Amino acid sequence: MHVNRREFIGAISVGVGGAAVSVGKLHAGDKPAAAFTLGLGTYTFRNQDIAGLIERCRDLNLRTIELSHPQFMLPQADLSTFSTVRRQLVAGGVDLRSWFCGDLTKASDIDRMREGAGLFGVRTVSGSATHELLDAVNAACDKGGFRFGIHNHYFANRKFLYESPDEVLKALYGRPALFSTFDTGHMIACGFDPTNAYEKLKSHIGIIHLKDEDAPGHCVVIGKGKGDMAHFLRTISQDHFGGLAAIEFEEGSDPREEVAQCAAFIRDQVSLGAL
Repeated sequence: MHVNRREFIGAISVGVGGAAVSVGKLHAGDKPAAAFTLGLGTYTFRNQDIAGLIERCRDLNLRTIELSHPQFMLPQADLSTFSTVRRQLVAGGVDLRSWFCGDLTKASDIDRMREGAGLFGVRTVSGSATHELLDAVNAACDKGGFRFGIHNHYFANRKFLYESPDEVLKALYGRPALFSTFDTGHMIACGFDPTNAYEKLKSHIGIIHLKDEDAPGHCVVIGKGKGDMAHFLRTISQDHFGGLAAIEFEEGSDPREEVAQCAAFIRDQVSLGAL
């Protein structure tokens, strides 16, 4: 059975932290009221251990996360650590909303992805899978009670499977347990306007990675790159996008100030309520 975006978001957006608010009627000069939860993609602070990550989530008031530290991605992830990490995050007041599992390239990766999702207690997992594995990923999600977000990506030295909106749409077709984890920075890097790409994919988008770039593969503070992110943020707010919108900043070893500037820009464009 096909699940539309609003039904899907309603199913996955229950949790603590972040800034999920209802959308009211706009008046002239008002900011659009955002229904999304503003959070963090933890690849941003990949050099920090879990204690350091919790500290940064508290400092930045971004308490809803997609966990995307490389050590928790497949195939290198040690699943025996996942339950402990989950307990640490809960104790630290951080809502582990989603897990970025990396790239699935063989059947055994799917089994480990399903096990990891259960250990983390998440209902969404982001990553990618080869075309040959997509049906098996869809089946595993159905069996495991979670959904898998195809993440579009840019690589400087190779063509990736899922760069364009059309490539993502093709992967999702006929696979209702799959959705789009929509990365604005990688869309920009691949030559796509993020708002135009969003319009193509919006009925399938469950998670957004918020980033801006001034050159392919180079992050800048949101609003300072080529993505016209003010327009993008107002568009998703006016569309009542209700999922996790996670700030990601990939430059530097501990970019607290840059993430704070990103969050300030977002809050300046849309009304997130008390956060």
